[in-house]
Amino acid sequence: MDRRLEICCYSVADAVIAQNSGADRIELCAGRPEGGTTPSVGFLVQAANELKIPVFPMIRPRGGDFVYDDVEFAAMQVDARMVAEQGFGGIVFGILDDDSFVDVPRCAQLLAEVRGINPSIEVTFHRAFDEVTDPQRSYRVLNELGFTRVLTSGQADSAPDGLALISELVGPFGNDPVVMPGGGVRPDNAKELLAAGAQDLHSSATPSNISGIDAETVRALARIVHG
Repeated sequence: MDRRLEICCYSVADAVIAQNSGADRIELCAGRPEGGTTPSVGFLVQAANELKIPVFPMIRPRGGDFVYDDVEFAAMQVDARMVAEQGFGGIVFGILDDDSFVDVPRCAQLLAEVRGINPSIEVTFHRAFDEVTDPQRSYRVLNELGFTRVLTSGQADSAPDGLALISELVGPFGNDPVVMPGGGVRPDNAKELLAAGAQDLHSSATPSNISGIDAETVRALARIVHG
């Protein structure tokens, strides 16, 4: 199995550390206090210049919920098209409707726009998935829409706590899109997540006593994922 370690980074400096410590892919975000928002143009340019591994920018106009008005969605369209035009290998977004289900029309529209620019671009549905009311049905819909992967903690506080749902999606639902556990992923629980069938792991690699990426945590995760 071709496993991949994705590290969430909020600065280019941290992304370089993650790359040099064995990460396979970067989820690039601004807005750490908000849990991740769209990086600025300057941030994206610098990341493209400095990094050799795939970089997937977050497309999220603000913190809070994942139900967006027309103006916010229009901003997401502009940001997503720009990311695709700049040649990034993937993007990350998630949109829900008022019923806490996948907003199918808007997700389909955004997917069509970025794949019209770059047909091979990978698209991750982020942890908005952890707020849907029917995860099994939502997962099937993400498959039908053509998402590459879904980032989830299994609708729990952390991925290890949500292992039952993660295992269900990876198993009977065929792991398409790829189920990527995220939320509290650390070296002491990574093997358990991989044993459940996970192909990719997502981590901020940020111990509670520091504000940035911890290189040794990335290295330890990389050894487990690639082992």
